[in-house]
Amino acid sequence: MGWLNYQGSSRRLFGNSKAAIVGAIEIYNKPRFEYRDEVFVILLMNAWELLLKAIVSKSGSRIYYTKKRGEPYRTLTCQDAFRVAANSSLWPKSIPSQAVDANIELLSTYRNSAVHFYNEKAFSALIYSLAQTAILNYRDLASHVFGKDIADEITWRIMPLGIENPIDPVEFMKGSPGSSPKSRAVQDFLAYLKERTDALESDGIDTERLLTVFDVSLQSVKKIDRADIVVGVTSEDLADSVVVSRKVDPNVSHPYRQKDVLPKLKRPTTRYEWQAVTFIHEMREEPRYCWRDKDANLVKWSPDAIQYFNRLSEAQIGKAKEEYSASFRK
Repeated sequence: MGWLNYQGSSRRLFGNSKAAIVGAIEIYNKPRFEYRDEVFVILLMNAWELLLKAIVSKSGSRIYYTKKRGEPYRTLTCQDAFRVAANSSLWPKSIPSQAVDANIELLSTYRNSAVHFYNEKAFSALIYSLAQTAILNYRDLASHVFGKDIADEITWRIMPLGIENPIDPVEFMKGSPGSSPKSRAVQDFLAYLKERTDALESDGIDTERLLTVFDVSLQSVKKIDRADIVVGVTSEDLADSVVVSRKVDPNVSHPYRQKDVLPKLKRPTTRYEWQAVTFIHEMREEPRYCWRDKDANLVKWSPDAIQYFNRLSEAQIGKAKEEYSASFRK
């Protein structure tokens, strides 16, 4: 068996990982799918395990355990792959591994014990918040290590449409007067979540990488004023799709001047670095990130612009600086 590549192919591992997480997101957003949460989490955890093994492989470490006589080769478990990946030089310092580990462990517990939770209808609220955080963690880690943003694989934002309003996971955990008692399995799960949260906070680690809590407000609107409508069409006969959005005050959506942006970035950043990245990545041409007041010759930035910059690796920032500098020499 000397032909076995003990490191595996990081490129193929990451490719399969991307396919798994995109498949997981597609399944979760299906309105009717039996065993949806369980299948979604199984695929999500598969995506994470493959991503971690891809990082282990890229770091030059083995993804296989030492072979024992008479037994087949075995790849690292997700837990062991996480340990090796988190201790490698590829893991970004901006992402606290302890919180990511707790998030993955809780989702893994749900996956391994899915049979105990399937009949708890409201439990999906908590799984959603854990999983949403896992996806954001995955995106940031994959972008840093492999320079690939999984957002490029998903072309539309998903709206929370349904018969019932979205459930607040915090209110679910608190319980409400007259609500049905939670099963012992769910109570144990919530107790363990609290234990991990307390441990992270006592170590001074931000729990945003563990659980995402959303404040969702849906309002019914009787009509939309013609002046506030922006319509986008994909065919001349208007048959394919129409997008309607309301105007937003740019002073609210893009509140930051460059001097306000720099202190909010995770890494110490010079004005030149910010200008290089925003120019090379064409952020100045993207309304989501940049707004220009032509009358006042003013450029302002949105919170999304800060998040975009924070997801870039040092290599990506360095490359942008080189290309920006070269553009002046042409």
